[in-house]
Amino acid sequence: MAKMPDAMEIVRGDECYKYLLLSNTHSGDGSVIVKFTAVRVVCQNTLMMAMEDGQKAYRVRHSKMMQFRLEELSEFLAITQEVFQRAEAMFKQLAQIQLADGRLNQYLEAVFPRTEAHKRKGEHPQRWAFLREIFEKQPDLQLPGVQGTLWAAYNAVTRFEDYKQPRHEEQPEQRLERMWFSGGADIKLRALEKAKELAGQWN
Repeated sequence: MAKMPDAMEIVRGDECYKYLLLSNTHSGDGSVIVKFTAVRVVCQNTLMMAMEDGQKAYRVRHSKMMQFRLEELSEFLAITQEVFQRAEAMFKQLAQIQLADGRLNQYLEAVFPRTEAHKRKGEHPQRWAFLREIFEKQPDLQLPGVQGTLWAAYNAVTRFEDYKQPRHEEQPEQRLERMWFSGGADIKLRALEKAKELAGQWN
């Protein structure tokens, strides 16, 4: 994790530090992967971001020319600045949208759709109950300017993915893999994309 200069202040007292998450196999296989993340200071949630074209990471293939590609810093830094600027604007927009009149359920349905069995029975998944409890009771989500907003709902999802009870067989390195690169990271990106879509409808 490489920390970038400056921080994003979403509302007063709620900052996110900007990071680049670098992954390298050290075997010559695959690519050097750079992902764009933010860490919310008050709770240490890791927020995942995509580039404008929807790509989840910046990749540099291992090759004889790799060192020269890595030195193309002006292009890469321009991408980095753009990703974080867009993310900050989006986070601030989410903090302006209050979730009333069933909007929380609408957001949870978009991120974690109910099964047909749940719909037939008129039930909500157990995961929804956990997320609602985080949304309503987690201290960092009750801060002024955060409480009851779409920003709080999005952070309830990221907290759930970062801190949920691991599977019995899951090792620490597997947990990091899930949070940063596989299932958990994908859910965080989906949560942000769905929040973005709904923000456009509710604004």
